[in-house]
Amino acid sequence: MASYCCFRKSRTRLPSFTVPRYRLITLQDMLCLILRPEGEVVAIEGIGGLGKTWAAKAAFETARNSNRFDTYIWVSLSTSCSLRRCTEKIATCLLIDIGAELSSSRIRVMIKEHLTRRKFLLVLDNAYFVEENILGKLGIPCPREQSLGSKVIVTTRTGRTVSVMDPAILISPQPLTDQASYDLLREKIGKDIDLELVDNCFGMPLSIILLAGALCDMPAQESSKLISEAYVALGPKISVFTTMVRLVKFCYRRLPSDTARRCFLYCLLFPDDEAIPVKDLIILWKLDGIIQEARDSHEANYYGEEILHVLLKHGLIHFEGDHHIRIHDVIRETVSQVGRENGYVEQPEKYFDNDIPFEYLLAKFGRRISLMNNTVKEELRASPSHECFSTSTLLLRGNRHMRSISEEFFCRVGMLRVLDLSFTPIRTLPQSISRLFHLRLLLLVGCGHLERIQHIGSLEMLEALSASGCGSLKRVECGSFDRMGLLKILDLSRTSIECLPSLAACMELNQLLLQDCPCLKFEQTTETNHNSCDTTAFIKFPYGVSKTGAVSN
Repeated sequence: MASYCCFRKSRTRLPSFTVPRYRLITLQDMLCLILRPEGEVVAIEGIGGLGKTWAAKAAFETARNSNRFDTYIWVSLSTSCSLRRCTEKIATCLLIDIGAELSSSRIRVMIKEHLTRRKFLLVLDNAYFVEENILGKLGIPCPREQSLGSKVIVTTRTGRTVSVMDPAILISPQPLTDQASYDLLREKIGKDIDLELVDNCFGMPLSIILLAGALCDMPAQESSKLISEAYVALGPKISVFTTMVRLVKFCYRRLPSDTARRCFLYCLLFPDDEAIPVKDLIILWKLDGIIQEARDSHEANYYGEEILHVLLKHGLIHFEGDHHIRIHDVIRETVSQVGRENGYVEQPEKYFDNDIPFEYLLAKFGRRISLMNNTVKEELRASPSHECFSTSTLLLRGNRHMRSISEEFFCRVGMLRVLDLSFTPIRTLPQSISRLFHLRLLLLVGCGHLERIQHIGSLEMLEALSASGCGSLKRVECGSFDRMGLLKILDLSRTSIECLPSLAACMELNQLLLQDCPCLKFEQTTETNHNSCDTTAFIKFPYGVSKTGAVSN
């Protein structure tokens, strides 16, 4: 195994992650090593915040732009990401339909069949594998044995992961020099700054980005005071980790408002191995009461994008293409305690088999319960003797095995304001959903087995309903919107919807999304409401909507 250190050594030697036998190389040389024609595994190992993911992404984009491979796969991982979860993520990237029934062994076979005759580039970012023969357990053909020039790149903090990957090349990024650190700080801030500020950053790119974020938008009259605070925040030079923690907390305190801080902590509710969709995040901020200044969806988008810009400028998040954001795992680990103290608790690493122990979840989560991409099995149920009226948010997105919800479940969580059931295989909504009188947001995005939306006619407080991508959805129960005077967003795009109930009561509606609905009927039709003798009219653009003049889409 060849071993290398990329970037250049700093003036201060850091024995914790420099190895004398490594040969120092430039970033360009590192990219050449990663992308050389031999089929092999390349490991990039180092402490968090050193730029491993950045280096892997540079290699990935360089390879894609030069069209070197047939297939490109990027998989983000985390400490809590299981082998099953990893194989599912790889299969999803390969557009393999795995459904909810397939076993891990069958998914591995499908991945191997797909990749065996292809030259592929696979990046496993932030891996924590400890199992021997890990590529085989993931269904990945060994690049050396495949003889097509395929490449696997792994970024990791742990030596154990390096050993089980058995890489042909091991790269250890080195800290920046003092001059490179200062240049990066000055570039991020946009002006000259005290050179000595970078001394305690250990040449760590993430530390410098965070320091720049804390000092951005620094008023000239307060510059000396703020720089003094930065010196205090950096504190004595103890360790890389200590400095990083101090900088994350300093940068968080320097956010311009409590709203920005709450919006940032809200991101902890999302899984750490998934990018966060910006569109959904802003809707959640608005309808979960975080952005209280916004009066409608347009203002919410405006405020939300402004807050995202602030968080990006402060270095606390980064964009990850296709309108998604992510929090660096080092930052996430540092602010998790702050989040717990303020009611924004990270998802549990524990996986639940059948009944969710809501007593445990309430004690752990408080008002907001997040179980995205978890393994909630079969039917979602709550203890019949326990009522969870303090729960305001329930995020169950991506539970691929959750086929149904018990009829009485929503009777136990009657104060919900936000409910996310997106990307689950549920077929129907239980009648108890009609008891959620305070619900403001209902997300059913990508529920591919859902054929009918019903029992929502009593949700008078609902402001947004999204069922986009529900390919099997054909009907919304007539009369569903007759009492929804506050509904602002209705997204039924990419569904098989055939006709719409009247939206005449939805005087606040400003977004009606019906793109790619091939079954939507143009002619006027009628349907009898079985709860009464009335006959309800259905037309493509329901009567009353165009008269308000509020619909923008």
